[in-house]
Amino acid sequence: MQGEDKVKRSEFIRAALGALGAASGGLPAAAQQDFPARPVRLVSGFAPGGGTDILGRLIAQKFGESWRAGMVVENRSGGSGVLGATHVARSPADGYTILLMPNSQTITQHVQRNSGFDVQRDLAPVGMIATSPLVLSVHASLPIHSVADLVAYDRATPGKLNHGSAGTATAPHLAGELFNIVAGTRMEHVPYRGSGPAVTAHVANEVGVSFGPLNSIEGFVRDGQLRVLAVLGASRYEGLPEIPTMAESGYPGYEVDLWYALLAPAGTLDPIVRRLNADLNRVIGDAATRASMVQRGFIPAPGTPEALGAVIAADLARWKTVTDRVEIRLD
Repeated sequence: MQGEDKVKRSEFIRAALGALGAASGGLPAAAQQDFPARPVRLVSGFAPGGGTDILGRLIAQKFGESWRAGMVVENRSGGSGVLGATHVARSPADGYTILLMPNSQTITQHVQRNSGFDVQRDLAPVGMIATSPLVLSVHASLPIHSVADLVAYDRATPGKLNHGSAGTATAPHLAGELFNIVAGTRMEHVPYRGSGPAVTAHVANEVGVSFGPLNSIEGFVRDGQLRVLAVLGASRYEGLPEIPTMAESGYPGYEVDLWYALLAPAGTLDPIVRRLNADLNRVIGDAATRASMVQRGFIPAPGTPEALGAVIAADLARWKTVTDRVEIRLD
């Protein structure tokens, strides 16, 4: 009898754990096949109007055209993207709440010691969406037409120039701090709650300099309100073939890029992750979608969850070296 009681108790525990797993994201096979049966929330950790938001709304629209249930964008700005990422990490692991993450989250991992959040532990890679060139730009009213001009102007007028970004510990912020190091400039950093507010401040000349995403400022560059001095990546951008790289401007080895990806809460079942990845690659592989992305300054970058995981691991290692050097902290 005692042995039978143990068997029954063991079976009860397994059944209870199975029910708990289903409640926390372990979906039955039928639910996996029907996914998505209701709208999926795409969470952005930055304010509306910036590059992350622009890409998110484009992707959500395209998903919505193929998913009867649709996809909606939800902005949860704060903490340089940590607020939105933490919200997704704490959401049910059922695929109905996913994160649109720029690579700045691989930076904040090292500078926000007490967040209780870990990118690799708390989120599951779904797939890369796109890359986007970062550029060094200045307000058109400044007498600066090259990187050399910028360095000379800063040295001649110390304390006058500052550079804005989408927030502390974002890739544009780190790009500016790195430039201060390699060029010997002393521009002060001014953080905003997303690329949108940062661009507004740049156009108003509240901040004279930006190391931000091209997709956020292209219209103002065409209108002549902002001037691009250099591309921060390894090669020139085909949309601005006349603009040199930072290496061509006299700073070899200086290279900062920007990417955007989809991630889900850790523990999301593999079939759901694979479905999201397959649909993402189909969406960004569509010719019309690709054209829309390129027009907005994004370069589609389809791939697997494993490939994204490798990129995240490499960036975490890379940015740790940088953040230790410039001593940035969010808390």
